[in-house]
Amino acid sequence: MDTNEEKVEYRLYGSRWILLIAVTLLNLANYSHWIAFASVAKQAAEFYEKSGPEVDLIPTLSYGLCIPFCLLAVYLVDKYGLRFGLLVGAWLTAVGGAICCTATLPQLLGQVWWDKHTAYVLTVFGQALTGMGCPFISCVPTKISQNWFGDSERGMATLILGMSNPLGLVLGQTLTPFLVQSPAAIPMLNLVWFLPSLPGFFLTICGVRSSLPPTPPSSSAASAVFAKKRNFVATIWKLTRNFPFLIIFLFLGGAMGYISTLQTKLEQILCSRGYSDQLAGLSASGIIVAGFLASFPIGFLAFKTGKLTPIAKASCVPAVVILGLITWVLIQPGREELVLTSCLVLGVFSLGIYPVMLELSVECTFPLCESIVTGLCYLSSALQGVLLMFVENLFENPLDANELEIQTCIPHGSGSSVEGHMMPKDYTNYLIFINVYMITLIAIFFFFFNTDYKRLQMKEEKSDEKLEGGKVVIPEMVALNSPS
Repeated sequence: MDTNEEKVEYRLYGSRWILLIAVTLLNLANYSHWIAFASVAKQAAEFYEKSGPEVDLIPTLSYGLCIPFCLLAVYLVDKYGLRFGLLVGAWLTAVGGAICCTATLPQLLGQVWWDKHTAYVLTVFGQALTGMGCPFISCVPTKISQNWFGDSERGMATLILGMSNPLGLVLGQTLTPFLVQSPAAIPMLNLVWFLPSLPGFFLTICGVRSSLPPTPPSSSAASAVFAKKRNFVATIWKLTRNFPFLIIFLFLGGAMGYISTLQTKLEQILCSRGYSDQLAGLSASGIIVAGFLASFPIGFLAFKTGKLTPIAKASCVPAVVILGLITWVLIQPGREELVLTSCLVLGVFSLGIYPVMLELSVECTFPLCESIVTGLCYLSSALQGVLLMFVENLFENPLDANELEIQTCIPHGSGSSVEGHMMPKDYTNYLIFINVYMITLIAIFFFFFNTDYKRLQMKEEKSDEKLEGGKVVIPEMVALNSPS
């Protein structure tokens, strides 16, 4: 053996669970806080004494800031390491939540420190900070599972970390309408959704001590970590020429952007047909819960068989059917059970394959930096989500007299005194647009996506290499300058 080589044994460290729990908690806190205002937009508008579009700015600005900060996040994580990125995300999430809480805390205490406009400005600013922090904790699931977990655990880690984002949406979307049943309860909303950020914040500060484990957990992790490191621009340039990744960038980003759009707009769509905020919250959370539960058997089957692409494509066929159905269902009044059932089925076939798609993104780009790959997919979701939310303003179709009688968006007899998105309107054309958009992306993925499993191939090649004393031979020259 060459004198420049040393024997390295793959090892797993208990601290990987601290890292997983910390990131999961931060994602839950960040996403639940973001979606909370969208689920009680009418009450928030009355509390802050603002119009519908001004209240929409609270979650929309948070989501929109993900676009520029996503690129910054993946660059900083790539340059300074995972731990640095998580610290930035933890501080922004906690401080942003604290500012939102402080904005309305006086009303909770029965005091008046400032007027409603000041409270609104502070809330927007706090939500903006949490939006800035979101990419730092959302672009790392595959980086953590690849570099900290063994081959048998990697799929499970990706599933938990990847689904913590939509689970945060479940908490915010489900609980908020029951928590805020009148405008006076908005201060409680800001307090309740600030508190969950604290455990993740302190666990990150105190428990995450390094970006990488001292010894790689698997051969693929060793190859990726010990490979010659590409600079950020070179990695981006290589990804722009990777056709399978470009399809995932478009399809996965579009799917996540579509779900985020539906989560944000569902209350307004359903109230225009006479449904309650509670049903809107249950339906929106049903999408996520169904997707979360479905991701376990779908992920287990995909990771066990290694047939990630066929299983992902198999979910596309029923997804197209349910997208066509839900376009019709959401504009029908008096069909509560059908609305809820449709949302549950949509969740199974749209979100159920999310962890599989994250793993596919790594397989087709290995050994490039996982956080850049995942971060760009997240950037795509933010771009397409903002686009789908914005085009709603192009579909201004009023309700007819009979439809205005059943709507629950504004008090009957309000007329035109309530502006913007709080006004009930016909969302038929908007729903047709966003669902046809999503079906088009599914068709592109189904017919054109194919990839070699580069990470799996590398693992199989490594298994054929000679082992000495049960230890894998790795060049010492790669003691690397990876950030820690």
